[in-house]
Parts: sequence; structure tokens; C-alpha cells
Amino acid sequence: MAVLSKEGRAVGLVNGRLASCPDRPNCICSEYPEDQKHYLEPLSIPADSYSADQIVSIVVAAILEAGGKVQIESRVYISAVFESRFLGFADDFEVRVDWDEHRLYFRSASRVGYSDFGINRARAEGISELIGSRFVAY
Repeated sequence: MAVLSKEGRAVGLVNGRLASCPDRPNCICSEYPEDQKHYLEPLSIPADSYSADQIVSIVVAAILEAGGKVQIESRVYISAVFESRFLGFADDFEVRVDWDEHRLYFRSASRVGYSDFGINRARAEGISELIGSRFVAY
């Protein structure tokens, strides 16, 4: 199954938003608060204090520090892949930057399987916290 997970890519934006999670526990997304079992609070960004390039750089640096490989980087969407150390399973990590609401929305999901033992939620929470701390220190 690890080999199968290496094929494919992140879902990407669907009608300008991150895709909702399937009915499996191996996905989180901050776009849909009504889906509480998959929900993670989006991160407010101090867009008035930083340029768009600075914010994207902070997000990318946090993803790289967490061990991700950035595949797509733009002013509104960032996509990365994380591979598990032991079996090489691939998980997609996506960020949507909403400049109007001054928020970062996250989606982290396993490409295959059912359970991830909370890895995607922990990853998204950790990266969100890292980004938040960098806004203060930048």
C-alpha cells in the first residue's frame, strides 16, 4: 500500500476552497466547521504587518522544517507531501491563503488507508503553531 500512496497528488482547490474530508479518520480540514470530527481551526494571519511574499515564505519554511516537500507554491495555495519514515506512506498537506479573511486554511490527508493514528491532525496543528510563532518572531 505504501507504493500505491506514492502515486497521485493532492486534491487541490475545489471551487476556491480546500476539498472536504472523506468519511475516514485520516484527514483534517479547516474549511468546514460543520464537520467537527475532521475540523481544525484556521489560523489568523497578520496580513497588514507582512507582505504576501513574507507570509508565503513563512508557511513554506514551516512545512519544510516539519519534513514536507513543497510541490506547488503560489500566493493562494501551497501543496506539500509528507512521507512516513518507516513504510513510506504519502500524506498530502495543503494550505489555502485567504487574503480577504486574513486566514490560513489547512488540509492534511492520507492518500491511502483508513486510520492514521492522528498523524495528520498532529501535523497540521504543529505546522499551524510553528507558523503562528514565526509571525511574532519574523
